[in-house]
Amino acid sequence: MTFITNVKTVSKYRRSGSAAENPKLICICQKDSDILFSLFQPFSSASMLMQFIKRFSKIGEADLSHVGGKGLNLGKLTKAGLSVPQGFCVTTDAYRFSVQDLPEQNASSVKDLVLTPELIDAIRKARDELRTDTVAVRSSATAEDLEDASFAGQQDTFLNVTSDGLLDALKGCWASLWSERAIAYRRRQDIPDEGLAMAVIVQEMCAADVSGVLFTVSPFNEKVSIVESTWGLGESVVSGEITPDSFQISRETGEVLERTVATKQEMITASGVDEVPSAKRDVPSLTDEQLKQLCQVGVQVETLYGQPMDIEWAFADGKFVLLQARPITTLAQEPISIDQKDREIEKLRKAEVQILKTLADTQCMIWSHHNLAEVLPAPLPMTWAVIKKFMSGSGGLGKAYRGLGFYPSKRVDRSGILDLICDRIFVNLNREAELFFDGFPFTYDFDVLKQNPQKAMYAQATPNIKHSTPSFWFKLPLHIIRMTKAELRLRKCRTDFDQVLTEQEFPKFREIVETEQDLSYSELSDAELIEKFKDWCEKTLDDFAPKVLTATLLAGFSLQRLEALLQKCTDETSAKSLASKLIGGLSGNLTVETNEKLWEVARRQISLADFLKDYGHRAVGEFELAQPRWREDTSYLEQIIASFSQETSKPDGQTQENNQHFVRQIGQREAAEKELAEIIEKKTSLRKQIESELDFTRRYMPFRETAKFYLMLGYEQIRRTLVKLDNRYTLNGGIFYLVPDELERLINGEEFSDVIAERKTKRELLLQIEMSDVIFSDSLDRIGATLSVDEADTYVGVGVSAGIAKGQARVLLKPADIQPSDRDYILVCPSTDPAWTPLFIHAAGLVMERGGLLSHGAVVAREYGVPAVVNISNATQKITDGQTLQIDGNQGTVSVIPP
Repeated sequence: MTFITNVKTVSKYRRSGSAAENPKLICICQKDSDILFSLFQPFSSASMLMQFIKRFSKIGEADLSHVGGKGLNLGKLTKAGLSVPQGFCVTTDAYRFSVQDLPEQNASSVKDLVLTPELIDAIRKARDELRTDTVAVRSSATAEDLEDASFAGQQDTFLNVTSDGLLDALKGCWASLWSERAIAYRRRQDIPDEGLAMAVIVQEMCAADVSGVLFTVSPFNEKVSIVESTWGLGESVVSGEITPDSFQISRETGEVLERTVATKQEMITASGVDEVPSAKRDVPSLTDEQLKQLCQVGVQVETLYGQPMDIEWAFADGKFVLLQARPITTLAQEPISIDQKDREIEKLRKAEVQILKTLADTQCMIWSHHNLAEVLPAPLPMTWAVIKKFMSGSGGLGKAYRGLGFYPSKRVDRSGILDLICDRIFVNLNREAELFFDGFPFTYDFDVLKQNPQKAMYAQATPNIKHSTPSFWFKLPLHIIRMTKAELRLRKCRTDFDQVLTEQEFPKFREIVETEQDLSYSELSDAELIEKFKDWCEKTLDDFAPKVLTATLLAGFSLQRLEALLQKCTDETSAKSLASKLIGGLSGNLTVETNEKLWEVARRQISLADFLKDYGHRAVGEFELAQPRWREDTSYLEQIIASFSQETSKPDGQTQENNQHFVRQIGQREAAEKELAEIIEKKTSLRKQIESELDFTRRYMPFRETAKFYLMLGYEQIRRTLVKLDNRYTLNGGIFYLVPDELERLINGEEFSDVIAERKTKRELLLQIEMSDVIFSDSLDRIGATLSVDEADTYVGVGVSAGIAKGQARVLLKPADIQPSDRDYILVCPSTDPAWTPLFIHAAGLVMERGGLLSHGAVVAREYGVPAVVNISNATQKITDGQTLQIDGNQGTVSVIPP
């Protein structure tokens, strides 16, 4: 395949006679498979470097002239991580190239076009990447869906299009650019015909239960949103063919202020226009809770664009997906200024940089978005205040380290090991190194990590005498004594601490929680609720958490020692891979047990109510106090149960699939044990040490997940007090934007509505600032710079669960985005918490942006025998949903397999 880069090269290529050898086509392919360049014979400048196909995930602001307004908006929504059905654009280059020889462009001549084989091949290849049997084909004109004209309904749309009908639908969309209604609309809007071209969107068909439109701001009342909805596919709502249900919703509270339920006689389905069942004709197509969820999605879109929006949406498989968004063009008031928003973001960015410069002072400081950030990436103010104290030397974390004989520094006591940067949690590696022995020069090699930032994720501090002070040398004998005592205490503690937890601490804490759950908070005064909040923060995070953290620290220390011993027998990569296999398939993981109980619910062996009695305290994103627990909101559980239920119709379906996972992992572990036996056969002394460390690692590793299970029991009680106060003061979740010290002022009558609104706005702006996973103090001004998401054939990370797997990528930002029918996929996500565990059942492999050998995803992947690779920076942006991947959990590589 020849890569031609400019006109001179092309001319030279043609003169050499090479073109004559292939008179049909010279094809130029770029590594980015989203761009297909073609040069067609006969030679013409019009065909030079044309982009015929553009995937949603690769569309940027500069592509408007290629993909049209609608395509640009879909690209923007996709890149923002919002739920959008997968698809691509056939660009305006394809249109212009195809019509260039027409004597006149009109609806008839465009419909009769004969497309070139090269264009047909490019379209079909892109279509084959989509996962649905049929697609929606929509127009996207270059003047469409812009701020001053929406073009809604002016061009044609084709639904449920099969692969055989795709090209006809494409030409139908092109032809609609020249329909009478489209021409008349352009005349009224004073839009000239010159330069017009049509891009066409091809998108996975969404089998919607309900569809419609959302106006985030009513044209008549800026405090109200309007939703119009109907059963089935929503094209009839957009086109105005039917009278939909209409709802007016308060933008402030989410309350339905007014509803008009239409009699819905017909609905559009995959098979065409069907009658609405009589029982549903006069029933609202959306519940109040669904309307509230939809408006929350609308706020996200509005924030992204910085102005009120007109959004087309669908409700399918228990969640809302976005089909289109455009600025509202009929509002009387001025839209929010995007320039003003950008200025505010820049002001906030500079303020964050200045704070970090002050923190760093003259030090070379490193911040890493790992550890707790995997399960709590962007906490709300209340959660951050609670967690920041907990993760300090004077909080639960410090107590756990002191209990094992360590001496955290005064700086760690005061400031903890976490910093909040642009509202996201980062571990301050410099302060983390001070958790062990105050004054001892444990450091991270700044220059080495700067060369390879990936190594800053779960890096280990090492002694560096160059960073010592005169005080260190004076206190060196004291350090040696402390280290010796810590080693002895660690060895003594781990001999039976697992039994102490299992037989004493866990049952005792659970009993305390169950007693509390039986108490009604309704009878408590506001002051008593605040005392409950403080009491449960202390019981959970100061008293109980240090004990479970101790077990997780023992697991980490034991694993480090096991790997160090194995490296005396083999190289570092092989040692880590062998250790990973040796600790896979362990029993006693409560997160895995939770998953198994969900299977029993799906098989109707136990009820959902019974499940919630034991596991209802868990949640998606459970370390965020604002997140409802499962017993409060079962919608995610119901989605997972529905997915599992698809297997229950197969005899022993779940059992067979689960057994395959566990049998595979046990087989890998047994093979690793044989390999280990061969390696250490003649090394008697080393064999005993390795066997001892392996035993301790296996005993304590399950506590990585069990700790969270019990910790969340107390965490739920903390949330209970806050929810009760929030309801009493009608804050609509606003209490989580306050901090603990403000609770007393709240109940004493101080008004916080403006404070909450200001913090919400600030947070929305801060989260739009792009951040890398590792920040270095000598390049703080790079915060906010556009991150590189260059694609590659192979990405190198860290293998945390052994094995090799191949499958299609499912790129997800939250677990609820999974489709019930998805099977044998490679799960690609930022990181995981226990709520992601059900997705491991049907996964062939796992790729995470963040994580280590002891992170949740790694632990659970090993339990299920799922190969896993972590620390692939920006994986959710570099990897496209639907791409075929091969991951190697032994070597830590992720390879993209070309179609």
